[in-house]
Amino acid sequence: MIFIRLAGLFFAFVQITLLLRLVLPFVEVPKALLRYVPTLLEVTDLWLAPVLAVVERFEVNDLTESLVAAAGDAVTGPDEFEPIVLVAMVVWALAAMFGLFVLRLMFRPMG
Repeated sequence: MIFIRLAGLFFAFVQITLLLRLVLPFVEVPKALLRYVPTLLEVTDLWLAPVLAVVERFEVNDLTESLVAAAGDAVTGPDEFEPIVLVAMVVWALAAMFGLFVLRLMFRPMG
């Protein structure tokens, strides 16, 4: 049971950090929290890496270039909306649903 809870907490952490990155361009970050923005972007870059690896491989009506360009490589803070973050949130949500389903199957009580 502890594995299921830890996996759920991990996936919740991933979604929360991606959500923070998604709303970052639309809010004014307080000066006291500005030093945490580069760390947030570095962590979310890890969550975006698998999605970017797949998106870069496929060409869907020239959507790939805009998604990859929106992700950017800068760690200073996003200045505009990043659609790749929404795609990553959906991908991580599907991974969480599948992963938690498998864990629940593995660790369900017998009988």
